[in-house]
Amino acid sequence: MSVDNRPRLPVLPVLLLQNAFLSALIALHPKAPIKLAAFAIYTYSLGLVLTSTTGDLQQNYTLGCSFASQFFTAFHLLWLTDPLNDLRHERDYIAPPALPFLRRMYWASCVTCSPRGVGWNYQVANVPPRPSEPRWTFVRYQLLCAFRWYLLVDLAQTYQRSNPSFSQHDANLLSLSAQGYIQRCVNIVARFSPSYGMIAMPYCLLSALSVAMAWSLPRDWPTVYGAWADAHTLRRFWGRTYHQSLRRYTASMGKACCRLLGLRQGSWASSYTQLYVGFAVSGLMHCGGDIMVSRKLFGASFPFFIAQAAAISLEDAVVGVAKRTGMQAQCPDGLAHALGYVWVFVWLSVSTSWSMRAGVIDTSRMPFSLVTMLVPTITTGAARLLSLTALSVKA
Repeated sequence: MSVDNRPRLPVLPVLLLQNAFLSALIALHPKAPIKLAAFAIYTYSLGLVLTSTTGDLQQNYTLGCSFASQFFTAFHLLWLTDPLNDLRHERDYIAPPALPFLRRMYWASCVTCSPRGVGWNYQVANVPPRPSEPRWTFVRYQLLCAFRWYLLVDLAQTYQRSNPSFSQHDANLLSLSAQGYIQRCVNIVARFSPSYGMIAMPYCLLSALSVAMAWSLPRDWPTVYGAWADAHTLRRFWGRTYHQSLRRYTASMGKACCRLLGLRQGSWASSYTQLYVGFAVSGLMHCGGDIMVSRKLFGASFPFFIAQAAAISLEDAVVGVAKRTGMQAQCPDGLAHALGYVWVFVWLSVSTSWSMRAGVIDTSRMPFSLVTMLVPTITTGAARLLSLTALSVKA
């Protein structure tokens, strides 16, 4: 389907209506038949959204993932838990069922918009430490962090605009990973840095605004990503450094599958069932982005996420052998961590290229480029020199 032939999506109204519908459904707490009918309507509406377009392929992918994530969030909140009775925030002084409808709806909206559950009794594992600095110190720091994320995105986009590989838009895998290993690593970092930064930068700005306006406290806003120092295994990379915003529903669906299969909690079978179900759900969520870019790309993102589960299984097996044979005890922690960082980097540099498809490259996320404005010749020349250097190494 041509992107131009699809109906144009009114992004903000749709996002607000989807959130309001789900929040109202949670607040009303209807009986199962009514809830099922409402959930079917909600799912159908999300399906219609995925057949529309924003007119921009990168925005299509991002919003497609977001709407698919909303579906899994709704499934979790409506069928795998009872929010009004099970969930509580640390500043809930009145039980949610006792609140007036509009306040219940606001409370439910806070639940849907809190994927990590910071300050809630469902807070996911491995959330970074909660900030404790004074209000205005926090605001200044978050604004500085937002600027740093902006520079990361800007630098990555400057490199993309200077590299001819990023202008190729055929229907197959991009040639970004076909220019030698060094160039592939640089291209992958440049490709995914804007996505990485565009999650963190709005988070920093929103946290600064919310705390400055006294709508929330600094402790409500731990950093959006975990520490890179924790990423010395693939399991820790996904469990501590990156994947936290999806953990609420990926973990709950993994546990639900274990209960359905009658697997004992804490067993080997339960652990790996949760691992594979979690990454399968994450892959399906990203398929929402695939289909909103193009129906032909549906499923393109899925193999990457299942491959992560398989790689973690292999990693666990190697670590297990090292423990049983005494190799781990003999290896200094510093060396073990260094080897772990190399393994994680090499694996991600190889597997990440599998998820890159034509049409989702975006060289203009920012309305203006501070880097190009200040040092246009230097940045363009440096990017081209880096490309030529990598190609010469390959030769």
